[in-house]
Order: sequence, then structure tokens, then C-alpha cells
Amino acid sequence: MEEFAAEDLEEIETVIAELEISKERGNLLICTAASPTYRQKVIDVIAGRFPVRLQKVEGGDELISKLKEEKGHEVLIWEFPERLSPDLIEALNNFRELFYRPGAPSLLLLTPSALDDVIRKAPDLWRYCGGYHELKGREGGLAFQVLDVMTTSLHYRDKEDLLRRKRIDEHLLQTLKDERERIKVLQDLGGVHYHLGEVRQAIEHYEQALEIAREIGDRRSEGIALGSLGNAYAALGESRRAIELYEQSLAIYCEIGDRRSEGAALCHWGAANAALGETRRAIEHFEQALEIARNIGDKRGEGATLGNMGAAYADLGETRRAIELYEQALAIDREIGDRRGEGVNLSNLGEAYAALGETRRAIELYEQALTIARNIGDRMGEGNALWNMALAYESLGEAGQAIESPRTEVVRRQLARWQEEAGSDG
Repeated sequence: MEEFAAEDLEEIETVIAELEISKERGNLLICTAASPTYRQKVIDVIAGRFPVRLQKVEGGDELISKLKEEKGHEVLIWEFPERLSPDLIEALNNFRELFYRPGAPSLLLLTPSALDDVIRKAPDLWRYCGGYHELKGREGGLAFQVLDVMTTSLHYRDKEDLLRRKRIDEHLLQTLKDERERIKVLQDLGGVHYHLGEVRQAIEHYEQALEIAREIGDRRSEGIALGSLGNAYAALGESRRAIELYEQSLAIYCEIGDRRSEGAALCHWGAANAALGETRRAIEHFEQALEIARNIGDKRGEGATLGNMGAAYADLGETRRAIELYEQALAIDREIGDRRGEGVNLSNLGEAYAALGETRRAIELYEQALTIARNIGDRMGEGNALWNMALAYESLGEAGQAIESPRTEVVRRQLARWQEEAGSDG
């Protein structure tokens, strides 16, 4: 049996204590856990403490039959699918008293999504149960992807388009004399490096743009460069530094009356707060940004803010609310043709469904996000999708199958490139 971390055992011990006091009498307990592998760990730990019988059920008739045949053991563990079929929900609601018939405690293992079905569609079972435990386990995977709305108005079709722009920008820097034009090219080139995952190179170009903007007194370009630097430091995980830069850029936008950029700065400030665990404060900033975007008709800013707000609610455990916001953001991304935003929100939706235990649906969304990321050359998005897919397959206990996949060698080469780039950045 795989070892549990101390924090995992602590929450399992609560369940074990309730099972202990329920020995030799009926009791109905409900436990939720999103990850299939974590649910299996729960089963393993309980089986190490009590004689158990594990019953896996898919349909209502099967459940009723097994309940009527059950003679009783010290602990009965009932494992259910990710989503409950209508006949299974009906059986749970109408035959709930059969769980007490064997004279042994019954533990129902559900995904969070299946629990939603029980609460809404089998309320009698929910009221009938003797206890409920929400098992989280150790959280894994990447945090939500922040969708930038400030760097530049950088739109591109694919990786080749980014590389073409990089060559053009580098040529222009050698020939341009006008300082304002040089700022624009430096910003654009920084954005190209940023989207290629070359964040340190992006910072160098943003700093050059900032220096020129200050020399010639171009306040708007100064604000843009500060915001772009904030995005870059946020991508490196330096959230406090990012917030300092966002505050400076916000002050400039308020001074010059640039409402669109003011909203973008608030959105990014919120994302940095969220990265630091200051989630309620982040939501306040997102709400301000969303109000501005809607007032001025900034659809791209509205979509980005909705996505980031969804991630904040997901961080608070309000997954259904997060899904609503991600879906609103996704609709806007598709309306305005924002492919990167579409990929980010598909990936975020995948994480939300994974949190509900709907792992297969999550994988489908990650696949869609991965396709978009590769088509447009979004290295960060590609890495996020690949990592989350790996976690999803692992949670299904299909790590071996993933290793044998034709994609494996591609992933290995990708990881090698990232490691090489990380070394050169250092």
C-alpha cells in the first residue's frame, strides 16, 4: 500500500473513528474524493484497520440486488462512478434504508460531482446519512493560468507567426531612430518572447522600453512597460514584485484617464493577489476590473477578467461558480477569436471538472487546450495542458498507459528543452 502523508492520514482518521464507533450496527457515511487514486488509498487504509467488503456499482438494479444479498461485514465500502445514472440516483433515494439492513456501517465513496447529484436529486438519502466527510488529499498540479490582458495587443496565428514577428522586430530595432517607434517594437518583441516562454528575454526588452519611455516623458508607454514587466515577474512566480509594478502602472493610467488599461492593471493585480493566497482581495480587484470592462465595452478585458475570477472562486472551493465564470469567458474568447484565451479557459475548465472528480471530462478539455496551445505556439499553455493531463491519467491509475503513449517521446523532448532553457536563463 502506498504511504499516506501525515496530513492525509489526519483526515482519514476522522472517518476511521466514526467507523469504529459504528461497529456491529448500521450507519451510513458519505465521503467525497475527486481523485480515483486517492479514493483507492482511502480504501487501502480502511482495509488495513477493518475487515471490509468493497462493492462497485454502476446501476440502480445492481445496487438494490447487492444490498438485499449483503449479509454484513464489519465495514461495507460502496464505490460509485464519476456521475450517477438516473436509475442509480432513484435507487439511492428510494432504497436508502437497505444500507442499514446488514447491521454494519456502510461507507459511500463519491466524487464531488456525484455528491451534487445526490443532494439535488436524492435528498432523502442525503438527509438519511449519518455523517459526511470531504476528503481532499494533497493538492497537485498547476495553479490556474492567468490570462494576460496588458502586455501588448499581441495577436498571432501560430508559433511560426511569432518567430516571423521576432525576426521583423529585431531588424526594425537596428534601423529605427524614432524613440516612440522603438518603444513599440521593444514592447512587441518582449511580448513575442513572453509567449514563446522566454520570460527573461522579455524582461530585458520591457526594461529597455521603460527606460526610453521615462527619458522622453511618454507616460502611457511607461504604464504599458510597467504592466508588461509585472506580467513577466508574475510568470516567474515573483508576485510581490509584480504587484509593485501593477500599482505603478495603475497610478499612471488613472492619471492619464486610460480606463481600458486601468481595468487591465486591476485584473493583473488581482491575479497576483490570488497567487499569494489573498483570494478575497483578488476577487475585489477582479470585480472592479469587470465593471470597467463592461462599461467601456472591452470584450477581451471582460473575458480575461471572468476567467481569472473563475480561478479565484475555484481556489475558494466554489467549483460550480468557477465553471459558470469559465464558460462565460470561453464564450467571449470564441466570439472575439482569442485562441490563447480559449485554450487557457479550456484548461481551467478541465481543472474544475477534475476537482469535481469528472476526470474523463477533464482530460477531454485538456486535449482541446493542448491542440490550441500547439497550434498557436503557446509554450506555457502547452506545458500546463500536458502537466494536467499527466495528473489526470495518474489519478485514474493509468500512468503506465500514459507512459506507453505515442506522445511520451514528444513530452520527454519538450521537458528537455524546458530544462535547457531554464539553465540558460539562470
